[in-house]
Parts: sequence; structure tokens; C-alpha cells
Amino acid sequence: MIEYITPDRIANSIMQDSTFLGHYLLVEGKKDLKLFNKFISSKVAIKVAWGCENVKEVLNILDFRGHTKSFGVVDADFSTILEIPNNSENLFLTDFHDIEVMMFESNALQTVLNILGKNTNDKYSDVQEIREKLFELGVELGYLKLANKMYDLGLSFKPERIEGNQLKYKKFVSEVDFSFLGEDKMVETVIDYSRSRSSKTLDFEEIMSALINVKKEIYDQNHLVNGHDLSNLLYIFLKKLIKSTNKMLVDFNSIEDSLLLAYETNDFVKTKLCFNICEWSSSNEIEVFNESVSQIYKNINAPLEHAN
Repeated sequence: MIEYITPDRIANSIMQDSTFLGHYLLVEGKKDLKLFNKFISSKVAIKVAWGCENVKEVLNILDFRGHTKSFGVVDADFSTILEIPNNSENLFLTDFHDIEVMMFESNALQTVLNILGKNTNDKYSDVQEIREKLFELGVELGYLKLANKMYDLGLSFKPERIEGNQLKYKKFVSEVDFSFLGEDKMVETVIDYSRSRSSKTLDFEEIMSALINVKKEIYDQNHLVNGHDLSNLLYIFLKKLIKSTNKMLVDFNSIEDSLLLAYETNDFVKTKLCFNICEWSSSNEIEVFNESVSQIYKNINAPLEHAN
């Protein structure tokens, strides 16, 4: 069904809705909708556009038609690393690679570990050490994804449909000691996963060469790692190392759902994303966020404004 929801149809639904007089926030997916529903005011309605490019296209269509009451939020992905500018005044990018990475860098991770882990082993009790290990492993796949984008290698990392089979992380990350099993294992796993999804000839040596070239540069890990990879890695950590028996722990989606619940206003108001939207909303006299977000944001920024 999602493939039939085109940017034109979304734009039409916004233009034709005469019952809502506020602004529309366009987001990539359902999890983004769940997150922003926690923070926005009743004067903003959220529309899911099903993908980053769709968000941009809907905004372009609406702008062309003279509609000025919409804005969007998309994942930054590799735009910071590749120095791809955002030239749209009403399109906002996440602080890091995606929304999930922002949540992993927040206090939400500690809350999720407390709920889903409940581990008494001191070896795995330090949240910062766990975070660093997750990012250390996530960076490996991040480099491969960046190489795929830069060299157009034809690799696939996720299913075409939401219900499709996921990449098997356990083939290159040990479920015994949570160690990385090597670039060769990772590349072989991704090639096998991509074979039925790619029209290109997937050559192991070519892909390894591209990966080695990309890894010559050191990038900010927050812009390199993918939040969905971190979620899958955290699932392995909780299920296999800590051996959590929490019934809420079903798959990586349960990790992300828990992060969404745990991500609080106090975390969000400290982000560049929140700041940029607040600046834009103030300039355009739009009440984007609810009273809780607005008040905490003002309290945080009041000392800075007074100092200036």
C-alpha cells in the first residue's frame, strides 16, 4: 500500500483539507510521527511521507502551488560527511545521522537498558561503555554504507518491504563476546543479502577496495553510524550477552519503540534540531511545540539571551 502513496497524493490531501487551519509537519515514517507527537502543539498536524525524498518532493510540490504552511524533518544521513547543503528554509535535518542516533546519544539509552536489561553483572553496567561498544561496531557497517553510496556498489542493507527479512548481524558480530568478526565476514554477509535485491555484479574485491579507501578518512561517528544498526546491535547485546528475558524484547523494533518512549522533552530541547525549528517558528510566528517543550526551551535559552 505504501508504494501507492505518492508525493502528489500527500500534497493533494494537504491542499484539500479545509478542516485544519494550522501547519503541517512532514516526516519520513511512523516512528518519526510517534516521536514528534510528544512535542508538537495542537496547531501542527503530522503527515508521514514515507521516505526522505518524498518529504522533500511534497514540500517542493506545495511550494510550487503556493502553500506556505508546511515544513519537514528528515534524517541527515551522510549529508554532513558528504557536505551536501540543505537549501530549504522549511526543511530541518537531524543533529546526527538519524533520529535514532540522537536517541542513543541521549539519556533514553540508560532508561532502556534499565527496563530491558536489568542486569546485575558489573561488567555490563556502565552505560557509556555500552554506548561506546555499540558505536564501535556500528561504525564498521557505517563505513561500508558510506562506501556503497560514494562508489555506487549496488549493496542493499534493508528489505524493500517493512515485513521483509533483515540483515543477519550475527554473521559478523559475535553473539558470544560481542566482538566484530571482521570486514570480510561483514562484506560477505551484505553481498549475500544483496544478491536478489541488486541488478549489479557484486564483486567482493571491488567492494573491499572501496571500503579500504573510505576508511582512510576519519569521520564523526555520530554522522557515520545508522540508528537502525545500533538498535539491532543492542538487541544482540541484551538478548545474547545479558540474556534478558524481558517479554518486551522482541526484535530491534522493540528497542526503538522503547527509545521513543524514553526520549524526553529535556533531551529534545537541547538539540540543534529543536533550536532550528524554534528559531524558524519564532520568525514566522508559528506555535510549533507544546507548552512543555516551549517552557523548558525558554528556561534553557534565557541565560544565553540575557548574556547577549
